[in-house]
Amino acid sequence: MSMLKTKAKAMLAMAAILCGCGQQRGGGDSYFPLTVGSSWTYAVSSEIDGRSQRDMHVISVISEHMEGGKPVAIRRSETAGNIGVEYALRSAPGAIERIAQRSDLEEQATPDEPPRTVLPLPLKAGASWRSSTTAYFILRKSEYPRELKYSQKVLMTYTVEAVEETVTVPAGTFAHCARIAGLAHLTLYTDPVAGFRKVPLVTSEWYCRGIGLVKLERTEDVSTAFFSGGSMRMELSEYTLR
Repeated sequence: MSMLKTKAKAMLAMAAILCGCGQQRGGGDSYFPLTVGSSWTYAVSSEIDGRSQRDMHVISVISEHMEGGKPVAIRRSETAGNIGVEYALRSAPGAIERIAQRSDLEEQATPDEPPRTVLPLPLKAGASWRSSTTAYFILRKSEYPRELKYSQKVLMTYTVEAVEETVTVPAGTFAHCARIAGLAHLTLYTDPVAGFRKVPLVTSEWYCRGIGLVKLERTEDVSTAFFSGGSMRMELSEYTLR
């Protein structure tokens, strides 16, 4: 795989992960601001198939419209020189839902059927929910397509582990942060010796009150004769809130 293709796949994977990070409407105390014109820039470091890379990633709220009498926000996730992805998010009773997504390669958005729950409301320590995910960074070593994301889906369990943490990132030190942990297991035939094995897919996200997402980590740890894993970290470097 060329470095250019690896980079493009990493950015698309990151955008896919971020689609699960719903944004809650609210004022200055919201963990997830959704005001049109707000943007967040992240420093991203990743390692995929033994290659390390660094990039800058931007998430922005680009528009809002009414649908079924309720506001729907459109959030865009992109890295310069790569394909961007837009997500439609709405508030439903007891949850934030993602109802559609569209990449720059598509003319029409693809609805989520049923809508995907991305965060419970209100956000409280101990809250737990499940949502589908896939292996974004695990690659086959000798089969094509090398990516597993096209064929294998699993349910990830998300848990709000804390709501009052302090987090330091390049953009500053932020208090009143919620930490959300995600865990799923993907069963793979890793090699003839070990046979089938459950590979952990681990996500950690930090959202700070009045700021939004400030840090995200993803690890897919496997290294066998058939598969290589990967990881990604993104940290807030600057932001604009409207």
